[in-house]
Amino acid sequence: MGKNKKYIVCLMIAMLCLPLFGIFASAQSGVAKAGGTTIQTSLAVMTGTISSREEVDLRVNISGSAGDFLTDHGDITVTIPKEIVYNPNDFTAKTVIPQPFKLEKVTNDGLNYYLTFSINRTAIGDNDAFNGIFEIKFGAPLMTVGDAYHSTQTFMVDYAGQNKSVTVDVQKQNVAIAPLFDKWYKGDFDKDGVATLNTVDSESNSFQLIVNYRRIDLQNVVITDTLPKGTSLIASPTKSSISGDTMTKDGIRILKVMAFDTAGTATKYRYVTADFQDKIHVDKETNRFTVELGDLTVDDTYFVEYALQVDDVNTGLQYNVAQLSANKRADVVKSVPVKPITHFGTSYILNKSVDKSALNYDDNDLLYTLKLASLDGDAIPAGTTITDPLDERIKSPVLLPFDTSKVSIQLVGNEVQITTLVDIPKTDKMEWSFRVNVEALKIGDLLSNQAFLTVENNVIHSNAVSTRKYDGRISIQKVDNHGEPVAGAVYEVRNDRDELVFEGTTDEAGFLVTKALALGDYTVAEIEAPVGYVLDSTPHPVVVSDQDVTPIVLGTENKLQTGAVTLTKIDAQNSENKLAGASFNLVDGDGRIVMQDLVTDDNGELTVDGLDPGIYAFVETVAPQGYMLDSDAVPFEIKFGENDGVVEVVKKNSHIFTQEPADPVVPEPEIPIKPEIPVNPGLPVEPESPGDFPKAPIEKPISKPEIVVPIEKPVISEKPSLESTVKPEPTSTSKVKPEKLVKTGDQSEELFIFLGCMLLLFGTVLFWYRTNMKS
Repeated sequence: MGKNKKYIVCLMIAMLCLPLFGIFASAQSGVAKAGGTTIQTSLAVMTGTISSREEVDLRVNISGSAGDFLTDHGDITVTIPKEIVYNPNDFTAKTVIPQPFKLEKVTNDGLNYYLTFSINRTAIGDNDAFNGIFEIKFGAPLMTVGDAYHSTQTFMVDYAGQNKSVTVDVQKQNVAIAPLFDKWYKGDFDKDGVATLNTVDSESNSFQLIVNYRRIDLQNVVITDTLPKGTSLIASPTKSSISGDTMTKDGIRILKVMAFDTAGTATKYRYVTADFQDKIHVDKETNRFTVELGDLTVDDTYFVEYALQVDDVNTGLQYNVAQLSANKRADVVKSVPVKPITHFGTSYILNKSVDKSALNYDDNDLLYTLKLASLDGDAIPAGTTITDPLDERIKSPVLLPFDTSKVSIQLVGNEVQITTLVDIPKTDKMEWSFRVNVEALKIGDLLSNQAFLTVENNVIHSNAVSTRKYDGRISIQKVDNHGEPVAGAVYEVRNDRDELVFEGTTDEAGFLVTKALALGDYTVAEIEAPVGYVLDSTPHPVVVSDQDVTPIVLGTENKLQTGAVTLTKIDAQNSENKLAGASFNLVDGDGRIVMQDLVTDDNGELTVDGLDPGIYAFVETVAPQGYMLDSDAVPFEIKFGENDGVVEVVKKNSHIFTQEPADPVVPEPEIPIKPEIPVNPGLPVEPESPGDFPKAPIEKPISKPEIVVPIEKPVISEKPSLESTVKPEPTSTSKVKPEKLVKTGDQSEELFIFLGCMLLLFGTVLFWYRTNMKS
């Protein structure tokens, strides 16, 4: 038995703890969801490899689902090997970063450059799936076969606890043969060998025309250079290590090589533009210039240098063509393909919305909307795919009109698939909507749905939109103060702006159900009571929420209009003689005592008010002194409806008549006689004079007969009741002394208890006897 008790206690404890386990599990689930993230970070070198003096294009991609960026995950750090960067100024001059990214700082530790980027999380909405791309551009140094540069380079990106890296090969160039004439670009080239013109830092678009690097004799040398359209000449930066006059002529500067090393590489220069300023001619109409160098010897090697400013970024691919002409020499032409640098960077969001977060019980239509929008940078690329898998309870999707020239939308099974056919520029806000039927959604069910976007490095999900189906009706149940249904009560329902939204009347069963109401706060009030009832205009506040799965039940009560009665007690022989001190009980139509010990006042009246409609009667229980008790009931009726007047009834009482006493007998003096004790000590006895012998008074016996007033009780059909109501007690102007009345024919219960105990004892003995006999 002890073990069983332990098991029972353990079971009860486990049952009580179940709700706590559920709460704990929910909390853990919430923590996991909050702490989890779908953020992905990727890094790529768009050229695939790195070549000598090539422009390196490093692309960073950050993406995450809706809600991933509510938490601060810190800054983005990009690590770039220092030896592969020709000019660190390219990090700012060649890099255009789209919002919400921002380059905060560039640091180095001798081996690597560290670029730190921040994310403006306020630009990403709570319900937005986000994809952002930015590029870091810089030029690689001159790398030749056999030099000290590493053959591979590794780049890294760190964000949100993730570290991604990419390693690429380095392609070095062979040692160049000293040219007679060449055109060098001091900037960077893309992977196709096209010189990229910087649109931000024009001085970095520096060109050099190399003349007689081979060091031979030349006669009548003329240099011609035709510039790309949409560009103009500006001076290239000078170097403090070079001597001479740094003057320019129309943006052109000339240097002379003053020394070579043993390998034939120029090691020392001097600015000599002043010597040739009248030999430099610029034609702005044709965007061409010429330099007349004249006769050259083995000691004359020149560099003609200038920079190009990009005036039109939309010129596309062009050629910068230079030519050397000399007597008795074929013309030497050098061409460099050029184009303005392209900064690719984009950031865009996807979110989803639904027109109703709560769906009333009689509504089955929802409208979903998907929005794809650019935050900054380049266009959203063509081929971007959005998928919206629909819940199985969603039926019959109907697409609203959309631009078929920009997107393709298909319904595949229960999925909506959207694909962009063209690049979507920043100025375009793309939205697509479709209607669905959710008739299969039950009241109380929650319907959640989200779309996802497939990007280069991730699958990111939009926010989840949810709709809960609820019952927005209010069920009003009206009863009277006896719990009986009340028909005909008129109610109104008003919203929190005091606008009337519903009005109706209770039916025969006392019920009234409103129409389906929207979520919000309402006030229900009775504005008209049925005949015979007291209007209860008390406003009842009601809140309709999406958690309501059945009509909200509001129970109200109407009190019956009560009436009053006045009983006047008079002398039967003289109606002007009002009798005080008569005591009455008030009984209802079934003979039940409603009030007792109601006593007439000095005016012979007693008044009772607060009586519900019905038939009643006064029954006299104590007659006034000197009057006979009349136990005949005095019936009256409180009628249903208006009871402004007081019902008046009269009760008459007759005197008690007694015989005259006989003449007193004078006793003998010597034999005194004791006075007799009255037979009924309750009656007053006049004091006796000596020698008087009063006769016994004639007494009429008084009894309290049981009075039953025959009344037909109306039949009340059974109706659903709300909660028990307390019947108001009628009030009386007389003093009431409630007491328990002993019913006629009452018997003591002790006899029956004694008999029951004896029978129980007898049965026990008999059972014991039979059991022993069998054994």
